Amino acid sequence: MRKQMRKWIAFVLTAVLAAPAGAVQNAFFGWYGLSAGGSLGTLSPKLEKFSWSFLNQARLSHVPQTQFADTANKLTENLVFVQFNYRFDDQLHVGLGYTHDWLDRFNENRAYEEIGWRSHPADWGRFTTRTRLEQRVNSKLDSNDMGLRIRELLQWSHPLPGWPRVNFILNDEVMWYLNSSAWRSDGFAENRAFAGFGIPLTAKTRLTVGYLNQFVRKGTSKASQLNHALFVNLGLRF
Repeated sequence: MRKQMRKWIAFVLTAVLAAPAGAVQNAFFGWYGLSAGGSLGTLSPKLEKFSWSFLNQARLSHVPQTQFADTANKLTENLVFVQFNYRFDDQLHVGLGYTHDWLDRFNENRAYEEIGWRSHPADWGRFTTRTRLEQRVNSKLDSNDMGLRIRELLQWSHPLPGWPRVNFILNDEVMWYLNSSAWRSDGFAENRAFAGFGIPLTAKTRLTVGYLNQFVRKGTSKASQLNHALFVNLGLRF
């Protein structure tokens, strides 16, 4: 188990440190979310393989930052996700979702499709992968100028020794544009690396807290943004 943990820590640190050293701007945020989800089987036995999920996430700039906020604790972005899934079994699912993103200068409408798989729990932990294809539309631009972005998430989790109900979590997500649009040119766009803990509060309530490192390639590809965020999410199951 320790060998597997060392490999995953090295993997995430490599992803974080792989950002170019020059022309990188740093910023500091808090990402705070409330999520909920459940089975549609409660409505009808015929829907037992279908499920729903919801997420509202607020992103705050906790310190004055020229490029984002002139005062501390300012809301810079708020996202709402709604998703419906179909599970083939307890490991494989496909999903359709929609995201509305409120930002200072514009709003975004984003549809997406995904496929996800997770392993069964084992002595070495649990592995999860998810591939998502997004269609991004800026509310202030022509709707035909759509950005196509693919996201690949890899996650490893393992119960903490002595606290088997608490999971240590490492993940990394790479984002890549498949086309050139007003969003930016095609190619690599962003990397998110996360390290934290999943803590059950009740049988149907779970707190996830940790550090998120977000490296963003700006549209020119000559300058980059490196965001450091406290990540907190309260998840509810119904």
